Amino acid sequence: MKGSEAKMTGFMEGADKRYVIPVYQRKYDWKYENCHQLYDDLKKIVTDDRDSHFFGSIVSAVVPNGSKIEYHIIDGQQRLTTITLLLLALCNLIAQGKVTTNEGKLDEQISQRFLISPWASEDDKIKLRPVKSDREALAKLFGDKEDYDRSSNLTINYQFFYDMVMKEEVPVADLYGAIGKLEIISITLDQGDNAQLIFESLNSTGLALTEGDKIRNYVLMGLPAQDQTKYYDTYWAKIEKCTANNVSGFVRDYLSIKIASGW
Repeated sequence: MKGSEAKMTGFMEGADKRYVIPVYQRKYDWKYENCHQLYDDLKKIVTDDRDSHFFGSIVSAVVPNGSKIEYHIIDGQQRLTTITLLLLALCNLIAQGKVTTNEGKLDEQISQRFLISPWASEDDKIKLRPVKSDREALAKLFGDKEDYDRSSNLTINYQFFYDMVMKEEVPVADLYGAIGKLEIISITLDQGDNAQLIFESLNSTGLALTEGDKIRNYVLMGLPAQDQTKYYDTYWAKIEKCTANNVSGFVRDYLSIKIASGW
């Protein structure tokens, strides 16, 4: 395991990088108050002329994939996804002419440095790859407003940032500069590190994992990265659908029946 200080934007930058939220992770779930706190912190960076602001850690496993480098995010998906939404709101507002900045083509700079890989195939341009249930909603935010998935938490938080940035309480260029001052600890797992143990340890202080979560993580994290999505789609997604996402209850009932019948 290796750890180092890094700028959040430095971690995100690079046309050959992809940031994959593995299938065993939960959906994006930052709430309004989390986004508001981030926005307030960025304003303080500007008004107090701070040099930096600590933004937590991001734990990832690097998985080469042809010409791309995939960062499978073990911990930190909420922060990474939220900054992506904020940068996308900035980018769209500048492109639409709804906010002004003296920095030329700032929307293109943001887009090509942090959000998309302009030379990739059409279905591989977006650098952040959330879990499947969030992926379509994120993709729609890169398209026409009429197509947005208004029920998605990604869209709700994107709209929050869009509305706040449009107020121009701080100059757009200064807000963008404040994002560049966010610092993280980037922790990269080595091949022999136990990702399952690290994941459970990192999540032990937050919203408790359900028994179903733990079983899913144990099964999927033990598989090679290229097999995780296949097994999730083929088996686990069907279990979630048939049990209305109450996998823990299903497993308890299944084990009770098997034990009672003597296996």
